[in-house]
Amino acid sequence: MKKVWRILKICTFAAGGIFLASLLFVVIFGQTKPRISRADAVIILGAAINTPALYNRSLEGLRVYNSGEANLMILSGGRVSDQDISEAGYMKKVILKNSTTTPPLLLEEGSRTTYENLENTKALAPGVKSLVVVSDRFHLARAVLVARAAGFNPVYWSAPDPGYYPPHELAFYYFREAVALLAYAPRLLLGFAY
Repeated sequence: MKKVWRILKICTFAAGGIFLASLLFVVIFGQTKPRISRADAVIILGAAINTPALYNRSLEGLRVYNSGEANLMILSGGRVSDQDISEAGYMKKVILKNSTTTPPLLLEEGSRTTYENLENTKALAPGVKSLVVVSDRFHLARAVLVARAAGFNPVYWSAPDPGYYPPHELAFYYFREAVALLAYAPRLLLGFAY
């Protein structure tokens, strides 16, 4: 019986260590900002409509485009229900309301996951090779890894300042992303379809 408890303890510590490593990676990655060379497109990844997250992601994508870092804006996110507009449609409204010109927009409205955001974009815009991924800081590590696995290269990233999240909510999202990254890891490493 002692041997079983010892193995259980070792497994628990190992799992805890792996989770902490994942969390640390998510936090550190989100704090980095690469120097962006001009990319084919900036892709803004969806979130729930009518939320500060999607609103601020939209403005950050517009800022990246206006700074000359991308030729095209791809707005990626589907509908949660038939009664709502798509996340991409919401982003378009925010961008057009906050822009003095009409930037070139491509709407990808069929995705519900990060993987689908990037796979659907690849199919919709086969000429796009390099990307600037825009999302919240806690989501960037997974999003960039999925973009690279989807074949985009180089991949840059940018995020709005997270000041619109209360600290307890931000902590929850970092925790959730560390778990999601671990769930995506085998597929990313082994190249399985999602």
